Amino acid sequence: MGSIGTETPAGPKLPTVKLDTTLTELYKRGCPGDAGRLGWVSCGVTSLVDLTPDFPRNTKFLYQDHAFIAASRHELKNGNGKLQWSLAKKYLSHIAQRDAFVSGNAPVILFNLGQTPEQREHDRRQAEATISVLDPSQRPELIFCPGPAKIPIKEHGIDRLQYKVVLDGLQGYPLTHDVETHWFLNSKAELARSGLPTPRTDIIETDGCPPAPNSCCTLCADAARDTAHLPTIPAACTGPRGQWLAAQTARILSAVQQRAIPFVFKTQQAFGGAGTWLVTTDSQKTALLSCLSDHTPDSDSDPEEGEGLLRRLLSLLTPLNTHLHPTTILLTDLVPNPVADHGLTFIVTASGTAHFLAAAEQILTGDGSSAWVGSTIHYARQDALRARYAPLMQRIAAWVAQRGYVGPVGADVLESSSSPGSPAGGEVFIVDLNVRVSGSVALPLLRGHFVGRGLGCASSFSIVVKGGREEFIAKWRAPFEEGRMVVMSWYEDGEGGESIADVVVGGEDEARLRELVQAVREGTEEVMF
Repeated sequence: MGSIGTETPAGPKLPTVKLDTTLTELYKRGCPGDAGRLGWVSCGVTSLVDLTPDFPRNTKFLYQDHAFIAASRHELKNGNGKLQWSLAKKYLSHIAQRDAFVSGNAPVILFNLGQTPEQREHDRRQAEATISVLDPSQRPELIFCPGPAKIPIKEHGIDRLQYKVVLDGLQGYPLTHDVETHWFLNSKAELARSGLPTPRTDIIETDGCPPAPNSCCTLCADAARDTAHLPTIPAACTGPRGQWLAAQTARILSAVQQRAIPFVFKTQQAFGGAGTWLVTTDSQKTALLSCLSDHTPDSDSDPEEGEGLLRRLLSLLTPLNTHLHPTTILLTDLVPNPVADHGLTFIVTASGTAHFLAAAEQILTGDGSSAWVGSTIHYARQDALRARYAPLMQRIAAWVAQRGYVGPVGADVLESSSSPGSPAGGEVFIVDLNVRVSGSVALPLLRGHFVGRGLGCASSFSIVVKGGREEFIAKWRAPFEEGRMVVMSWYEDGEGGESIADVVVGGEDEARLRELVQAVREGTEEVMF
């Protein structure tokens, strides 16, 4: 029982966040002829496991996320609740909330992680708490549903859906653009063939697709019936499917073995930096070949652990998706003497012009991989960067619009110089093109919020936090109340005792920003997608 006369300290008073504009407003300006009610589907997807009973893995549009690449055969099963829950938190809540934060006054579709009424209510409370700091006129209408097959567009008067990544279940809904067109616009091979300035690339495509499992052997037929595991061609198969896989794998491994260092290895479709290997040493090349090929298991290890990435990926090629070339592999030149590295974000309009939003610097994991974990923006530099990259953005916008896409685009670009140490102003290369809402899009939309408080730069990044939202905000109470720290996504996992979050932090200058970001990171972990 509390003491008489004591007062409970008041909780933090968070300032209202007013965005300069929103994705919905930007889309309407870019496509003024589309007067219908637009809904946003902002989530991730995997081809690895079903995220929930109502959100199945993609089988037609194959994405190679980090889990698809790194998970062991033992983990790859729908009965692995720990893996499914980990991915669902990131793809169905974390990414969706982050995009919803800047979507504006429009319907945003979110998919339930939990199955019980209590769990679904928890999903809703987490998202509503995140957007509660927004100006009421900019808060999205959050619409929760079980999965892609059950989006209530008629019930909410939605005319068309704009989506982040292709979900198998989106086919059949009225969309702002065709799913297969969107797939090709985001494919690495299509970018290499586009005529846009990209590093020189060798494209290795697989021939045909493997025969049907039932026409091969008992091993393949049994594997196809095993719905719990990813349906890979068994290593012991010596029939037509095994022979096809062996031939395709040999071609790819031979190309990698013969490729001179340095180079970059890429799979066809990925996000968050997955599916990309930077190879600058012999040891990195050896490690890549080991990842691609079937490992020889140790005597005490599970024989199922000997499954390489190529067996996993190529086994998913079917007559349904062969025309999409999802198993294409790319070997690209390394950009020489890079002097600038920016993530461009802009809106492509129906007339084929580019509306510049930002040129941000990307934050990658500190372990030498290419995994994206956040971005930093310097507001005073944006006018100069806009002028610098305007011709390139216009070329991208024209190429994208000609294929029927209107909306947000992100482009990762490297600027090279003929000699090390020379100033920027050399050749610019597109190293990745993301025809969708990018992770850094909030930074330019928060310019007024930060600059109005004397904060000239900002950084957004994803973290895993021990504890919940209230404890985190209380710990960083002063930055939150000053408006220099904002939560854009938060999902509290009560059973796991931790939260996954996306925060954006502002600083007066680069040194003060770095100091605050580092302080936050010291007590948290990075999130990879």
